[in-house]
Amino acid sequence: MNPVSIGGASCVYETASKCEINRHWVDHSGLADVSQSLRALVQSLGTEVEDEFWQQVLGPVRRLSFALCSTPLPFDRAVSAACINWDKLNLQVRRCQQLYPDSHAAVASVVQKLHNLGSEPSSPFTETLQNLHGQFGGMSVVLRNPRLHQAVASYFVASAGLRNAKVVSVRQLREVILCNVLVAIGPCGWFPDYVFSAPRAERIHVVSYRWIRDPWKPGPVFLNSDGSPEGNAHKHRVGLLPQMKSQALPGSQGTPDLEPLDLLPRLPPFDRASLRFLGMPKNPASGEETLPARLCHLSGGRAVFVSSDEGASSLVIDSSETDESVVRRIPADELEPEQYLLLRTSGGGDFIASLADRILGANASARRSQQAGWKAKLISVAQQRFGLLGRRELAVRLAENLRTEKLSEARPANVQYWMSSKCIHPRKEEDFAAILAFAGMQESTQELWEAMCEIDQAHRRAGHAIRRLLLQTIVSSSLEPLERDGLMDFDLGEQDGGTLSAFQIMDISEEEFEIPAGHIGVLLDLEE
Repeated sequence: MNPVSIGGASCVYETASKCEINRHWVDHSGLADVSQSLRALVQSLGTEVEDEFWQQVLGPVRRLSFALCSTPLPFDRAVSAACINWDKLNLQVRRCQQLYPDSHAAVASVVQKLHNLGSEPSSPFTETLQNLHGQFGGMSVVLRNPRLHQAVASYFVASAGLRNAKVVSVRQLREVILCNVLVAIGPCGWFPDYVFSAPRAERIHVVSYRWIRDPWKPGPVFLNSDGSPEGNAHKHRVGLLPQMKSQALPGSQGTPDLEPLDLLPRLPPFDRASLRFLGMPKNPASGEETLPARLCHLSGGRAVFVSSDEGASSLVIDSSETDESVVRRIPADELEPEQYLLLRTSGGGDFIASLADRILGANASARRSQQAGWKAKLISVAQQRFGLLGRRELAVRLAENLRTEKLSEARPANVQYWMSSKCIHPRKEEDFAAILAFAGMQESTQELWEAMCEIDQAHRRAGHAIRRLLLQTIVSSSLEPLERDGLMDFDLGEQDGGTLSAFQIMDISEEEFEIPAGHIGVLLDLEE
C-alpha cells in the first residue's frame, strides 16, 4: 500500500469536514424473499450447515444471492458473471431429497427462485445510479464483491447512462482522493470503516436494499481535547465528521430484518477440517511427499497453499515501488495481507524448473535423474532403517541418527526439506556428504555435488530471467487493474513462462499444514 503523506492525511480530514453521506434505498420483493428464505434455511440446519454436502449446496447459492444483492449488474448479467453451474447445483438438490428430505423443499424453493431471478434483464440499482451519474457527470463506485469488478466495469462502459462511471476498490480508498462523488453498493457494514469515517470523496452515496439493516453512523477517529461529551461526539481533532442523510425507507413492509453479515458468502475456516473442502486429504498416503505450508485466502474467492519449509520463498509485487524492487522474493513468514502474490496460472509446472531445464539443455534429463536418484536412495535406506513412516517422522529419526553419528547437526526440518523434490541440495557440502554417507553413496559425493550445483546455477539463471521478463511486463503495464480488482494477469509468452497472475492476499493462516507437494502453489477456487 502506498503510504499517505502528512499533507494527504490533512486533506482527508478536510474532506471529512465537507463530506455528506446520503443513503438511498431500493427494493426488490423477489430478492428479499430469496435472501430471507436462505437465512431461514441456514438457521434451520443448525450445526449440520458445516457438513461437506451443505457447503457444496449453499456455497453457490450464497454466492449468487450475494452477487444479486451487491452488484449493480442486471440480474441476468450477474448470474452469468457468477459462473453458476446449474446442472451441478440441481443434482445436489436432487441428492438432498435422499439425504436430507426434511430440508429438500426449502432448498429446491430457494434454487428455483434464484433461477427465476436470473432471467430478469434489469437491476433495482440501475435507476438510482443513472440519476446520480446524470447529476454529477460521473462517479466512482465501490463494491463489496471484487470478483465482479471487471464485469461491472465492462457494463458501465457499454451503458450510455453510466459510461463515465468507474469501479474502485476499498484498497484504493486508503491511498488517494479519487473524485468528488463515491457510490457504495450495499450497506456501510460491508465496507471497512475508513471508507466513510476517513472519506476520499466529498459526496458519498450509499445505495442499498431496504431489507438489509444498516445502523452505521460516523464516529470520531481523533477526538478534540476539550473533554466535552458534545465535542467528542461530533468532531475530529482535525475537521468535522461526515454528515449523514437518509431517504425514507421505500414501501411500508416494516423495518429491515437482515443483518449485513447474513448475506456474505462464507470462506472455509483456517483449520484442518477445511482441508477436505479444498480437495486435500486429511491424512496423506504413507510415504507421500508432503511439505509444511500455510493457507492464503486470495482476492476473488481463491486460495493457495504456500510452502513454509525452510528456505521457501514467494514472488510478490509491491505496487508502491516503481523501480526493480516492484517485484521481489520474500520468505514465507514475511507474507502478509494486502501483498500481491504471484502465481503461475498457465504454462504448466514450476516455471523456474521448466526454464532451468531449457538452460541445462542436453544435460537436463541426466541431472534430474541424478537429483531424483540420491533422494530416492536416501528415503529407501531411511525406511529400511526406521520403518515405513511419514516424511516428517522419517526426517526426525534421520536427523537424530546424523547427530548421534556426529555427521551433521541438521534439524529435522532441514532433513525433511532435503528429502523433498523442491530441494536441489543442502546449502553446506558437508551436510550433503553426511546424508550420502548415511545412504551408502559416499563414493559419489563429489560427482553428485557438482551435478547438483549445475542444477542450482540453472535455477538461479532461470529466476533472474523470469524476473527480468516480469519487470519488463509490469513496467509497461498500468497496475490500476491490480489495485482495483485485487488480481491481474501478466503474459510472459508461451516460450518463456506462460502466464503469471498476481492476487491480493486477504488473509493467511498462522497454522502450518502438511500438504502433498504437488498441491503447493496450485490456485484453488473457494467458490466452486
